[in-house]
This record gives sequence, C-alpha cells and structure tokens, in this order.
Amino acid sequence: MSSGADCQFYEKAPSKWYYDLQQYPYGETEEYDTRGPFVTFRAAERHLDRNHQNPGSFCRTALPGCKHDLSRLLKSRYEDFTHSCDRCGEHIKVEADGD
Repeated sequence: MSSGADCQFYEKAPSKWYYDLQQYPYGETEEYDTRGPFVTFRAAERHLDRNHQNPGSFCRTALPGCKHDLSRLLKSRYEDFTHSCDRCGEHIKVEADGD
C-alpha cells in the first residue's frame, strides 16, 4: 500500500543523487526529508524501498548528458521495458540480438 507522499529524485551534480520525501502526506504542512547523496538513481531508489513506505509515485530529474552506457544497463522490473540505466534510471527498451 502506498503512503501518497510526494517524492522527488534529482541529480544535483554528476553521480550525486538525492531524494526529497514528504514527511506527512495528509497533513497541512509540506515538510520534506532529504536523503543522499547516492552514486546512482538506482542506489537512491533502493534506499527509499528499504527504509520508507512506498510513496506511490515519484518524479526523477537527471542532469543532461547521460549516454546510457550499455555495460551499466540493469534488467528492469517493469513489464513494459526490458532494462533501465543504472545512472539516470531511465527505462529503456533493448532489442534482443537477432531481432
């Protein structure tokens, strides 16, 4: 079950990812906890998964210029995509060899 909290992942500098998580999603105040830095988006996402209730959704802002180093692609847990970039977290459809 998701908490409905606002969650924002962002890269402030190359390989310095942070996330802001709303403390009281149903309260009148908009106070956030900031966590980081993390080397990759994936590391920040793992920290959120292991230490907080699922917020339900999030937004992600990477610095421009990620080239999606194919050696760093990770198998994705999302059905519509086959991989995600370990650095920026973007979901990528990778065609199988021979297709």
